[in-house]
Amino acid sequence: MTFNVDSLAALMLDDSIKSFPFGKRMPLGDVGRQHWNVLAGDVPLPAAVIRADALAHNSRWMQRFVTDRGALIAPHVKTTMCPQIMARQIADGAWGLTVATVHQMRVCRQFGAQRIILANQAVGAAELDAIAGMLEAPDLDFMMIADSIEGVTAIADAARRNHLTRPVKLLVERGYSGGRTGCRTNGIATELAHHIRATPDVCLAGIEAFEGLIKAKSGAPEQAVTAFVAEIAALAQSFREQGLFGTEEPIVTAGGSSYYHIVIEQLAKAGMRVVTRSGCYVTHDSGLYHNHHTQLKSILGEEDGLRRALEIWAYVQSVPEPGLALLTAGRRDCGTDAGLPVPLLMANADTGVRDLPDGCAIIDINDQHCFMRFDPGLKLAYGDRIGLGISHPCTTFDKWDIMYLVDEDYNILDVFKTFF
Repeated sequence: MTFNVDSLAALMLDDSIKSFPFGKRMPLGDVGRQHWNVLAGDVPLPAAVIRADALAHNSRWMQRFVTDRGALIAPHVKTTMCPQIMARQIADGAWGLTVATVHQMRVCRQFGAQRIILANQAVGAAELDAIAGMLEAPDLDFMMIADSIEGVTAIADAARRNHLTRPVKLLVERGYSGGRTGCRTNGIATELAHHIRATPDVCLAGIEAFEGLIKAKSGAPEQAVTAFVAEIAALAQSFREQGLFGTEEPIVTAGGSSYYHIVIEQLAKAGMRVVTRSGCYVTHDSGLYHNHHTQLKSILGEEDGLRRALEIWAYVQSVPEPGLALLTAGRRDCGTDAGLPVPLLMANADTGVRDLPDGCAIIDINDQHCFMRFDPGLKLAYGDRIGLGISHPCTTFDKWDIMYLVDEDYNILDVFKTFF
């Protein structure tokens, strides 16, 4: 897949962007040559950093994981919306890219993405006409989901309105009761597949599902996910037997960032091309996905695994009472939808970077402050730096226009630009 981010080197950065040095203005491509260090006072804090070694490891680890199991990955790039990270994922073997919106799709196309899954049912003439416009390019292999006759009709109408010369590839979405979008039963999904088969200007290219929000009443979500994904595999077999697919190599796709191992194992039973769509693996985290991945490594007997690549660094601004520090990062800098930030590291001129001891915790967060409890025996002072891990990287990435790619000593190697 052709994907080129060279144009980003000329993008001008200045101090209107959070965490960029005050009074500086330069092309993005020059930043890595400034010999700046995140912890040396060269850039304002808070700052978001991506650890280069962990990022490279995670991209390769996941690619090996899916390849060893005969599957493909189209990472969900809504997590980062960072073309430089997408380029790494593609270079490491990603089959395609997954997006959630037409805006995200256009960003990916801007940098040359040639295979895109829109894991949503587009609504509205502006969105559908934009998709049709992109489909005029013969190099784009595109598919999107549908879960209703109304949605299929709108897509087909847009294809005719824009005089497309090839059908729009659709994936029937299978959902579940109480879940998000998607046909609630295999029977409803089959009726929709027959409708697609009979509708000009669209064709059925596969089946899509998302298992990540399933909650089991028994407290064993793995079993509920396994049962749900097994239904998807059976549905795919049924579609094939009925001759409903309109492409030579249909896909069956599911897989967030928690249960991709179950998804790959179960969907393989369909005997079709399996595509998983995990997005958060590339930077991993220090909360939700870290806990899931710890369990996965135990199940698989793996010693190595995904590593934390994303950190937010902030100053200690105040120590107003024993055992309480106020940090210069808050909700405007750290996503909190899946838990509060996790204090992991500290740095100052005397000790360099070191792990924080057990017992340090963020207990509350405001727009621009974190409240950190710590053992009063720990010597924390105004101006010390604290490195925070986060839970669920998606809602932290969208708070930053730029993130610094750093080495193990927090020297800045490059700047990653996001497009939210």
